Amino acid sequence: MKRRSIWMVAATLLSLLMVPFIMIQSAYAVSEAEDIATTIKLRNYDCGGRAVSDISETEDENGNRVIQATCPNGRRYQITVSSDGRMQIQPLN
Repeated sequence: MKRRSIWMVAATLLSLLMVPFIMIQSAYAVSEAEDIATTIKLRNYDCGGRAVSDISETEDENGNRVIQATCPNGRRYQITVSSDGRMQIQPLN
């Protein structure tokens, strides 16, 4: 019986120690604006900041998602995501 209670205490302490790590993970959630800026940078385009602004999203006649956004340096990009997941980025200015 004593062994069982030691395990219960150990499990409880371990769970309590895990709570801060779980809370820290949720603090690093990425916004849509940051995600778009990162996507642009990963395709070797100059974005000049951590997050974009002026985001507009539409769907074209083929069912593709078309996203337009402005980077902090003033450059504007169009990101087209096809229905099968392919991504294309075009500078607009």
